[in-house]
Amino acid sequence: MKTILTLKYGTKYSANHVNSIYEHTEGKYNYVCVTDNPKDLYEDINIIPIEHEPEGNMEKLKLFKLKDLGTILYLDLDVRIQKPIDHLFDYCNDHPVIVWTWWKDKGEREMPIHYFPYHSSYPLSNFNSSIMLWKDATYIWDNYSKDQEYYNEKYPYGDDTYLFHEGFTFEHLPDYEVYSYMFAGRKYRPEYTVCLLNGQAEYPEIVKEYDELCMH
Repeated sequence: MKTILTLKYGTKYSANHVNSIYEHTEGKYNYVCVTDNPKDLYEDINIIPIEHEPEGNMEKLKLFKLKDLGTILYLDLDVRIQKPIDHLFDYCNDHPVIVWTWWKDKGEREMPIHYFPYHSSYPLSNFNSSIMLWKDATYIWDNYSKDQEYYNEKYPYGDDTYLFHEGFTFEHLPDYEVYSYMFAGRKYRPEYTVCLLNGQAEYPEIVKEYDELCMH
């Protein structure tokens, strides 16, 4: 079984963002959305309810509780699928898979110099959890749940830094599969499978900019 997993809580994203992933993947997988508000989600999307969460940085770690869903492909709601994604499931074998942020190597020439986590001399994390795959990674949740308060204080920048620094073994998606629109030159790159529209909090204009470029 191949499962596409999403997480939606609060008001930042709507049901349309989840439904769009369903549409762009032709509805041919098992779909699960972990959410505090299932209103307006397509009927074929299975719901796992959560209580409303305050804004925070560690909510995705709770997803590692999930298993028995075959191979799980987790997608953030700010990703844009540019090509068929069925082959991405093939990357998941013995270890969970995550995006390696190859675009950070571009340095300040292509990246916003005032965006602290990306131009700091200390690399907070080279992981981006916008896309992840796993079959059974409950051990990641088990480790975090032993002392959540400690890890929240240790990793104030969130789940990416926790996953990067806690010694877990991850495989990485190849660089040619995923790119960040904002942090890889602010260019539309149709040769990639998935585009990350991360950075919207600081640069909300990139959504419209990306849409205009990909349409023309």
